[in-house]
Amino acid sequence: MQRAQRPSPGITAVVRGYRERIDQGNGAGVLLSLHGRPAQFLEIYLGTPYQASIDGGAFATVPDAVLVGASSRQSTRLWMKGPAATFHIGFQPTGFHRLFGLGMDQIVDQGVGTGDLGLKPLDDLVARVRKGADFDARVRIADDWIAHRLAWARPIEPVDRLARLIRRAGGAPGVAEMAARVGLSPRQLQRRFIEQVGLSPKLYARTVRFDAVLEARRKDPSLSWTDLAHRHGYFDQAHLLRDAHAFTGLPPSSLIPEGQPMSDPS
Repeated sequence: MQRAQRPSPGITAVVRGYRERIDQGNGAGVLLSLHGRPAQFLEIYLGTPYQASIDGGAFATVPDAVLVGASSRQSTRLWMKGPAATFHIGFQPTGFHRLFGLGMDQIVDQGVGTGDLGLKPLDDLVARVRKGADFDARVRIADDWIAHRLAWARPIEPVDRLARLIRRAGGAPGVAEMAARVGLSPRQLQRRFIEQVGLSPKLYARTVRFDAVLEARRKDPSLSWTDLAHRHGYFDQAHLLRDAHAFTGLPPSSLIPEGQPMSDPS
């Protein structure tokens, strides 16, 4: 069972949404591979944490709260086994950086236990969310906490606006053009974007576009990969195939079993 809710209007600049998933855990469990994606999110385990395999290693139980950065490749497989409940906070591209000041390049392609980050405000947010009696209460707690924190966050910068524009548009022009739009040199844009988002502008735009393709295919499985390639700005299907291999290691036709959403759920 899943529930989802948008954040209150006052914090949409930093939060994309909330989601809660409850699994009864019948049988041997479900194995899920996480492809390269633009999403950054905080996952708080309210029941039994998942197990994860990183870069083909052995499965191990994840910490009870994990911050997951943007990803440029498939590096993680999750084994969801046994009764489990997770509360998910999806952040805007630079939202976590604005709230906590963490260089997002430190967590790219990985999930890090919140207790290992040394961010006391983040530990406080996790502890408060855990006290919520149900999904609605947890959303209110997170909303109120983040609204208070936002009052002390760094101001909005050009990279914040640009990253959200790329996310909404499903892609982006060249780096030089993006830099000109925000009044930065290409080198300045590259450095600030990696610090605040985790990926370079060009790579981030590629993950956004590829994620949009997967979401469109999930919503309408009758769409061909050729149609999707053209609709989302790929030069041809071969370029979509290149991104599929780069971000998942698989051809597009192997990515979405019927009824299984694989794109960013925020």
